[in-house]
Amino acid sequence: MKWISGLFQAEEVARHYMDLIPDELKVYHEFIQIENITYPFYIIERQESPFRFLGEAEVISLFDNTDVSDDEDEVHFNVYTVDSDYGPMKPGTDYMGALRHDHVTNESIEMYREEGTAFLIERRIL
Repeated sequence: MKWISGLFQAEEVARHYMDLIPDELKVYHEFIQIENITYPFYIIERQESPFRFLGEAEVISLFDNTDVSDDEDEVHFNVYTVDSDYGPMKPGTDYMGALRHDHVTNESIEMYREEGTAFLIERRIL
């Protein structure tokens, strides 16, 4: 299982946070620096895929290019909207659910096709 336990704009803040992670959890962590991305940005999570970090235009393109599936219960991806630094109270733990997010299903894709970006704004994705 993978999770993101912190997101920080300033590298020194991120490194300090990494120092606070207990040793037993540090083995599950790595420091990843993403170039040319500013708040707000979006994290895309899919089963068995690494996290993707996108800007607004890329998220819209992802919705444009995601087709509904035969499986009505399928979650195509989760989209997390990140508009400020994030770190849980217990460094290193998985509290990604506290981030604003949406589970994108067939219904989401169908609503997006009908309403366009207004749907994404209404759902607080954008």
